[in-house]
Amino acid sequence: MISQKNKQGWRNPWVFGLALIMLSAVLINGRMLWNSLHHEVRMLDENYSVRSHKHEAAWVQQEAGRGALGWQAKLHSPQQLQNDSMAIPSAARFIVTASPAQFQFELKDRDGKPLQGGEVVIDAQWPGNSALDFKGTLHEVMPGKYQGDLKFSRAGNWDLMIQAKHNNNLFALEQKVFVAIPQ
Repeated sequence: MISQKNKQGWRNPWVFGLALIMLSAVLINGRMLWNSLHHEVRMLDENYSVRSHKHEAAWVQQEAGRGALGWQAKLHSPQQLQNDSMAIPSAARFIVTASPAQFQFELKDRDGKPLQGGEVVIDAQWPGNSALDFKGTLHEVMPGKYQGDLKFSRAGNWDLMIQAKHNNNLFALEQKVFVAIPQ
């Protein structure tokens, strides 16, 4: 007969296994909580671009400033393959088939005239691991045309945050790129 005063029930392997499962669940949740408190949050938006909660207000202000400037910009690469025309809008706009990949950036004002003397910086982000992120600078080769090479550490989807500065004005643009590195 089993009684509540009988202490042999705690020696049952099923009870011991259940206690181990509960302990491991508490430890795993504690580790996830510790990670979330000690690492910056990198969230992905609907286009799988990395967003940080700290910079969201600045991003909204930057978008408003971009519209007010009316600048026109276009990113191109000689190693570019066009994506499928049936691809969804959140997919990579183009596929780059080299590393280092050469990028060309055209920057024009509201009237379509090239903007000379600007500074163009590309911040390449690998969603999910900030250790792989890097920055590259494009140099002006002709009025309004900037060129430079970016060396990607791995193949896959990359988010490019392009910032162009001209006369204390900042123009920011995001571009999704799929990098295919030949073996």
